[in-house]
Amino acid sequence: MTEPSPTSSPRNPHYTLPNDWDFAKERLALLGAAFDPESIALAQRLGVGAGWRCLDAGAGGGSFARWLCSVTLPGGRVLAVDADARHLTDLPDRGGEVAQIELVADELPEGAFDFVHTRFVLLHIAKRDIVLERLVGALAPGGVLVLEEGDGLGVLDEMSGAFGDVWRAFARSTENAGANQAWARSLPRHLESLGLVDVRAEAGIPMFRGGSPMARMWNLTWIQVHETLVAHGVSHKVIAAARAELEDEHRWFYAPPTVRAWGRAPL
Repeated sequence: MTEPSPTSSPRNPHYTLPNDWDFAKERLALLGAAFDPESIALAQRLGVGAGWRCLDAGAGGGSFARWLCSVTLPGGRVLAVDADARHLTDLPDRGGEVAQIELVADELPEGAFDFVHTRFVLLHIAKRDIVLERLVGALAPGGVLVLEEGDGLGVLDEMSGAFGDVWRAFARSTENAGANQAWARSLPRHLESLGLVDVRAEAGIPMFRGGSPMARMWNLTWIQVHETLVAHGVSHKVIAAARAELEDEHRWFYAPPTVRAWGRAPL
């Protein structure tokens, strides 16, 4: 297998992990395999089903949008948007729609959706508050917005081994590029300030074994941002050690918590 090459720097000025890397499709598929089950379970709890009009913002590899197509169509609508929609080309064959939209600069349809979702997107965007207002504005009366974002929540310093060393450097690099690793914990307050009701939130710490889809996803991430990590003081040796740890099926890891917050637009 050809070893993936790192990216020298993000080419999308608004996002720290661009989709135009050669192995981005594989990384995004692994991310979906790791996180889709909980995203789907929450959507099911909220009643998403036949006839719902859905927007997946920053759809990435499209796995969650594909699930939305399977449960809402025919009769509903699924619009998947991303600044780089190259991995979403199969959605129209499933009845979905695709739009290449830069969430910071471009408008979204207003008042059009019963369900709006985004995952691991806003924390990477420096102008995230603008995007959040647009996502709220896309809700139809009674529609629900679900946000899934990572947040350090005090665990970054506790992460051990080379994996922890690399994760802390990665967090610093994303924040230098405009991300905010402490933003998601304030999501309930943000949703209420934007007028949503029935606001709820939960957080969970992903735990995973070496060699699992999540471990492989982080392994590819460290390759994609290799040069950025080196620029933030991480040696090639430490990066290689972190990747070796992630391949060890006898090791268990945890990543920073995932915050899930949701609320409804008033009727």
